[in-house]
Amino acid sequence: MSSPRPSRNRRLLATVVLLTATALVVAAGVVWWIGRDGSSSPTSSPPASPRTSKSPAAQEPTGWGPTDAEKQKARSLAEALPLDELAGQLIIARSFSNESSLELVREKHFAGVMVTGQQILDVTTDDPLESVKAFNDQLQDAGKGRGFPVMVPIDQEGGLVARLADPLTPFPTFMSAGAAIAGHGTDGEAAVTAATRASGAELRAAGYNTVFAPDGDITIGPADPIIGSRSAGSDPDTVARAVVAAVDGYSEAGMISAVKHFPGHNVDEDSHKGLPVLRSDRDRLRSHDLKPFAAAVADAAPGIMTGHLDVPAIDKGVPASMSHKVITRGLRDNLGFDGLVISDSLGMGAVMSRYPGGDATVEAIKAGSDLALMPADNEQAYDAVLAALRSGEIPEKQARESAARTIAYLLHAQASPELPGEPGSHADASEALSASAATIVAHPCPVPKIAGVVPLGSPEAVTAFRTAAEEAGLPLGSGTSVVFLGPGSSGAAGDVAVSTDTPYALASSSAPTKIALYGRDVPAMRALVKVLQGTARAQGALPVDVGVPAPQRC
Repeated sequence: MSSPRPSRNRRLLATVVLLTATALVVAAGVVWWIGRDGSSSPTSSPPASPRTSKSPAAQEPTGWGPTDAEKQKARSLAEALPLDELAGQLIIARSFSNESSLELVREKHFAGVMVTGQQILDVTTDDPLESVKAFNDQLQDAGKGRGFPVMVPIDQEGGLVARLADPLTPFPTFMSAGAAIAGHGTDGEAAVTAATRASGAELRAAGYNTVFAPDGDITIGPADPIIGSRSAGSDPDTVARAVVAAVDGYSEAGMISAVKHFPGHNVDEDSHKGLPVLRSDRDRLRSHDLKPFAAAVADAAPGIMTGHLDVPAIDKGVPASMSHKVITRGLRDNLGFDGLVISDSLGMGAVMSRYPGGDATVEAIKAGSDLALMPADNEQAYDAVLAALRSGEIPEKQARESAARTIAYLLHAQASPELPGEPGSHADASEALSASAATIVAHPCPVPKIAGVVPLGSPEAVTAFRTAAEEAGLPLGSGTSVVFLGPGSSGAAGDVAVSTDTPYALASSSAPTKIALYGRDVPAMRALVKVLQGTARAQGALPVDVGVPAPQRC
């Protein structure tokens, strides 16, 4: 049975990971070398993976991952799959109904099922989590004859991207990780790891074994259409540290995590609607976009999710998720990644119009993905993959290697011990991250004492704040006005302006006191209340440029 990763000296880890990442993205011939003809291939032999280097020190496994015995068992199981089952093992189904999902797992051997939207939680029941756990158990029962678990993934990044709500503990946006690390260094990293470890433990208790998080994307600022606070910030080194800290926590909880969206959704267009263009040249790819992913590779991240992005410097006009140059040459050969490669959802606008029917699924697998995620039509995707396997368009050897990788990680997750703690029992870890992240953006001198508050603005934030204020005995209804700025808010007047998502709206607020909180749930509000009462200091640092001068010291 596997055990959680031992705790490490955070300062040493940060130094090692960033030096490794820098070596990966700067050294000649390591990351993509782009020839004059636009081809992408290394100028020399690709470097060894951090886990496969021939040096004695590097032969020791680093991080959480399958044992040799689990890998051997996975290879045997993958080799035994008939083609009709192998085809399904390369796809994570889009769930249209519980019944159809169970049938795909039972009859066509789909690797797993992704449940999203309203279907994920039956909020009309007395115990909504119980219905989720029951269905996840049914998925495992449907695949019990295969000899390894079914993959049951979830998007649970924190903040706005959290598919499961009550009774699980809510966690703040991932931008809080960047603020905590920018303000507290290795202590901030420890808070991030504690939060993702807690979130991972609760997800496992709910029957999930995979989480599609964290985001390795580097936000471009206010023009960012879809990533925003899902990113840890605008500095690649800070984002890299946040990614490593988050992956460590998920791994300690025994969860398969996937860093997304390779090579970086650092663009001004939403890939749900069209195909964005990542306009970085090869130098910027090395020094900017790839840094968080290189750090994840160096830290032995279990999975990486590819994005639907046109990267002209590498493979013009081809989505990264469909590009052999990006996935096999870049991520596999040059960065040395030997974990799971998962495509982003194949039902998104960026690929649906370009790759009709099951073509998107086939192209993603041919490019090097181990798992094709959420095709628009499950049956069409399956039929297309099976036909491609039979014709040799998808090499059978490659497909079995992909299946073996997936199976090995599923076996390892199954063998990892579950951490104690019921769903909803980790509010302290969530609050601690928000406390480390909370950032004073502006304040008057002297700092006024707050004896009572009038909360205004974002309804969700106001409701959560009232709960936290009442718990702490902070009077409500008169006194200092606290205006909450939610996603998409513009600046507002008041005594105190608090952003609960990205902090950009603070720049246009006339409030003399401005606080970036990065979260809107009760644990985040508990951290804020302590700051307002003067019992705690907000010591996070802005992970993005807001355009507000640094506050003066009083």
